[in-house]
Amino acid sequence: MKRILSFSLLLISSISAFAADYVLQKSISAGQLTPLCVPVVVTSADFDELYAIGSINGSEALIYPVASVEAGVPCVVRTSSARTSTTFSGVDISTDAPLEMPLPWDGGACTGDYANHTWTYTTLLGSVGYASQLHFSVCDLMSMDFDVTLENYNVRCFLAQTHYDFSSTSQVSRYNVAPIERRDIPNPVSLPIPQHQDVTVTVTLSQYADYQAPTTLSVAAKDGMCNVYNLIPGNTYYYKVEVEGVVVSSGKFSIKPNTLRMIYAPSVSNIRDLGGWRTQTGKHVRYGRIFRGGELNGQHVATAADVQTLKALGISAEIDLRWASRPEEDFRGISAYGFSDVDGTFYYVDGNDWLASDFDTEVTRTHLKREFEMIVTTLRGGGSIYFHCVWGADRTGFLAMLIEGALGLLPDAIFKDYELTTFSIAGLRSKQNFADRINYFNTYAGATLADRVTNYLTSRLGISKEDIDFLQQTMLE
Repeated sequence: MKRILSFSLLLISSISAFAADYVLQKSISAGQLTPLCVPVVVTSADFDELYAIGSINGSEALIYPVASVEAGVPCVVRTSSARTSTTFSGVDISTDAPLEMPLPWDGGACTGDYANHTWTYTTLLGSVGYASQLHFSVCDLMSMDFDVTLENYNVRCFLAQTHYDFSSTSQVSRYNVAPIERRDIPNPVSLPIPQHQDVTVTVTLSQYADYQAPTTLSVAAKDGMCNVYNLIPGNTYYYKVEVEGVVVSSGKFSIKPNTLRMIYAPSVSNIRDLGGWRTQTGKHVRYGRIFRGGELNGQHVATAADVQTLKALGISAEIDLRWASRPEEDFRGISAYGFSDVDGTFYYVDGNDWLASDFDTEVTRTHLKREFEMIVTTLRGGGSIYFHCVWGADRTGFLAMLIEGALGLLPDAIFKDYELTTFSIAGLRSKQNFADRINYFNTYAGATLADRVTNYLTSRLGISKEDIDFLQQTMLE
C-alpha cells in the first residue's frame, strides 16, 4: 500500500476561479488568446476572458477559467479588441524590457514584449514556440486532470542539461539565476478554488479514487487557490473542493516519477529527499526514508510549524553533523525535533570531517560507522531519518555521497546532488571541490563505485554486509 504523507500548504491570494457551474469544454484557436505575464494583478474586468495556465506540452496548452491572477503569474486572455495600452487594473506597465517568469507545473518560461504584443514560450530544453503556434484547451473545473512537475525551472534545467564525468567542468553557477530568489523551493500543486464569499473551504486529497486514507485541509475561499507542497513523485492524487458540503471543484493529478523531491519548509534551507535518483543498475532510490538538509536550530531557527511539517514526512531520527569546535554553531547536541540519544533517535557527531584526507583517521571512521548503522537501524524500525550540518552542504554532502555510493548512484548523480546546495541560501558548491572524495574510494578494489564504497564500508568501517544488503533492498525499487 502506498504511504500517505501529510501535506504542507501555502495559500496565495488574488487568484479566484469562476463558480463551479462555469462548465467549459472547448478548444480555442491561438489567434483568439494571448499569453501574458505582468507584474500586477490582472482581473477578468481587464479582458473578455481570463485563464490560468495549467501546463504547456509541446504546442498544447491546458488552461482553466479564473476571475483574477496575482502579479507575476503567467495567464492567458481573450479580448475582442486590439490593445494599444499597457494599463492593467489602472496600473501602467513599463515596456522597456520583456518579462520572463516560470510557468507553473511544466517548468517552461513565458516571455513577452508588451509594446508589440509578441509572446513566446520556452520549453525545458530551450526550444522556443510562439503564441500563434499554441493550441489552447480549456478544462472543466469539475474534471481537472493534469500532470505536475515539482522541480522548479532552474533545477530542472540544471538536471536535464548537465552531464558530469570526473573531467567535466562545474556548470551549476550558470543555473543559479533569476527569476526566483529562493531556488531550493519546489513547484507546488495549485488547486483552483471557485470564487465564493468569505467562507471556509474543505480540500480533500487521497491517492485513491474513493478517497480512502484522505488528508483534509481547511482553507479560506477568498484565497482562491490552494498550493500543496511535499507530495511524492510518481503518485496520482485525487482531490475535491467542498463549500458547505457541496463539491465545487474536483479532479486528479499525477506527479512526474523519478524526479528530484525538494522539501518545502520555508524557515529551513536546502532540504531534499534522497529518493528518485537512478542507479547504475536501472533501479531508483525510494522516496520518504532518508532526508538531508540544513540545521533547524543554531544560526538558522526553524519555526514550530516547519518542524511539524518535517515530522509529518515521517522523520523519526536525526543525525547532527555540526562541530563543537565552531562557536557560532549554537544548540549543538540539541535536537529541534525533540529526539534523544538515550533512545537512539538522535546522534550528535561533534568531529566528523568530510575531507578525503581524514577518511582513514580512527575518529572519523568511528563516527561514520555509527552514522551508517544508525541509518540502517532507523530504516529497520520503519522510520525515516534526517541528517544535517549547518547549511546542509559539505559535511551533509559527504554523508549523502557515502549512502549514494553504497546504493549504486553514478558519479554524475552524486556530483549533481552535492551541487544542488547551490540553489539554496548556502551558495555555490562546485563539483571540483568534491571530486577528491569520490576519487578516494576509487583507490579501493571493485568493478564499480558501489563495489568500491562497499569495500570501504566493510574493510575500513567494519559495517556488516548484512546491513549494506538491507540498505540496498530497502532503499531501491
